[in-house]
Amino acid sequence: MISILIVDDHPAICFALKVILEKEGKYAVAISNGENLLAQIHQHRPQLLILDLELSHADGLDLLPRVNQHFPELKVLIFTSQPAGLYALRTLQAGASGFINKNMSLEHVEPLCQLIAEGYQCFPEGVLHRAGIVQEHRSDPDNMLSLLSDREIAVLNFLKQGKSNMEIAGLLSLSNKTISTYKTRMLQKCGCDDLSQLIDMMAAEDRREDR
Repeated sequence: MISILIVDDHPAICFALKVILEKEGKYAVAISNGENLLAQIHQHRPQLLILDLELSHADGLDLLPRVNQHFPELKVLIFTSQPAGLYALRTLQAGASGFINKNMSLEHVEPLCQLIAEGYQCFPEGVLHRAGIVQEHRSDPDNMLSLLSDREIAVLNFLKQGKSNMEIAGLLSLSNKTISTYKTRMLQKCGCDDLSQLIDMMAAEDRREDR
């Protein structure tokens, strides 16, 4: 039996996914909202982590490298509403084994869990190819957000949620000044005059993903 820890702060999604995964008796599933995640992993000792990127207590993309550092054998499936075009390659580079968007049916999650448990990588079409050439082409000229670092993307995502500098600083264990520096740097990299333009870029990426 494969042990799984679902990390998501939407109880209805967690419950539905747990029911689907445990239906055939192949998986033992525990649930976490992402708070004190490393301690939760120590407690449950899962073989597979199903991780949302957008959590109330933390940013999944920020958590992923730490999970990989402390638990290098743990396989991670990213399960998120965030666009694959912006996040899939980043999560692969941060140590994830797979990526699926929440706009897919929950029934698609179980086959991916099985493949990942067997040692396969499961990402949207083209992501693994892009990973092979990423050193040669560091950014996508059609997507200025590709110029941003993972930490900057995490900050921008929290800003999109309407969180203040102080709230973001607490979630990412940074200072208010550092958050302000990230905001200035993001504007400079993307050639934007204000944060609303950056947030509009992220929303446009979401819309492209839904097509």
